[in-house]
Amino acid sequence: MYRRLGFLALIVVLLLALAGPALAGSPDEAVVQALDWLRGQQNADGGFSNGFSPESNLGATADAVVAIAAGGQDAGSWRVSGGPSPLDYLYRQVAAGQVTDVGPTAKVVLALVAAGLDPTSFAGRDLVGQIEAAYDPDSGSYGGSLFDQALAVLALVNAGRAVPQGAVDYLLAHQTTDGAWSFAGDTAALSGDTNTTALVIQALVATGRKDDTGRALDYLRRVQNADAGWPYQKPSPYGTDTDANSTALVLQAIYAVGQTPADWYTGGSDPLGALLALQNASGSFSYQAAFPGDNVLATLQAIPAVAGVTLVQVRRVPTASVPSAATAEAPALLPEAGGVSLPTLGSLFLVVGLALALTGRRLRRSPC
Repeated sequence: MYRRLGFLALIVVLLLALAGPALAGSPDEAVVQALDWLRGQQNADGGFSNGFSPESNLGATADAVVAIAAGGQDAGSWRVSGGPSPLDYLYRQVAAGQVTDVGPTAKVVLALVAAGLDPTSFAGRDLVGQIEAAYDPDSGSYGGSLFDQALAVLALVNAGRAVPQGAVDYLLAHQTTDGAWSFAGDTAALSGDTNTTALVIQALVATGRKDDTGRALDYLRRVQNADAGWPYQKPSPYGTDTDANSTALVLQAIYAVGQTPADWYTGGSDPLGALLALQNASGSFSYQAAFPGDNVLATLQAIPAVAGVTLVQVRRVPTASVPSAATAEAPALLPEAGGVSLPTLGSLFLVVGLALALTGRRLRRSPC
């Protein structure tokens, strides 16, 4: 009887383990697990949803290509049942004239560079030229948010283009009085956020202005949480719990300035540990510990950071499947959210209950 009970206890432990967060492994293992989960989320049209609706999203798909390359894989080989790849999806969007604003254009440029493709000649468009044409020499702005400004700078650097001094000066002129940067470009104290700050730090490093990041790093020190991670903003009426997206972006900024997670150790952990603590048993990352479900945007942001890849220089994995008008034809099927979900906690307890009941019946019928 005791052997049966021991076996049953082992089953219960394994089932409950599936319901909780994944045990922290090495960063390499975490990246592999995250990519395995992400592959299951690919839509039939080759793209990826942003998690808010099932349809493929341009920005999320571009981020996916960067993440796939950061994990050392060829995005052109990612296909659902032999259908289009993420690069095919991007090709269709560019060819259809859907990539015009500077922020999305910069994301696509970063994705194409990561895939070893030429962003000056893709689907009949010069995306690098589009970014450069958006530049206003009088203000130094590319238009859009400050987040978009930093993305534009990073895209140009990765594409091998010079960045006008005025574009860098524009970033520095919009630093908040307490050292951060805000999404909309406000300069008042407490208006900054960790995400925009981390991205601007990477843009400054990419343009040779690492010495101008000191006050921003001080700001990130001040708003780091006790678990070594970061929220979007602190203080914030929406809460200040650590989230994967913010922690991943700050981790990239830390790597960009030549520091390590150990340099930011606090509360018994470091930023990499804080990020890995948000990885689920499925391989995906949660947005926050309070919201432990699979989150595609958190996973897309986490993969490059865990892999140690920054946007100062995206990792390049040249694709063996260069998209063209023929290969990028839309699939006959409507996009679907892919992937197979792990059992929910309720279903796990149901299985445990049934196992207990069946074992109990067997124990009553059998001698000890």
